[in-house]
Amino acid sequence: MGMSSYIFDGEEKFFDIVADAVKNAEHITEAYAVAEKNKSLVAHWGPGEVEECVDEFWNDFWSKYAGA
Repeated sequence: MGMSSYIFDGEEKFFDIVADAVKNAEHITEAYAVAEKNKSLVAHWGPGEVEECVDEFWNDFWSKYAGA
């Protein structure tokens, strides 16, 4: 397994964790907390990228209910 494969696998796991956290959170801060606990999976990301990832998942998930 090459280094890029290792990095991509970590990112995929992180995305899955964040997606589940967003679905189960009552407030975005709960999803931030879960992402923060798992940021070692994306250790190569800069300081704002974890928060940006959560924001994107949160907005995507809740945009489906915005018109309801």
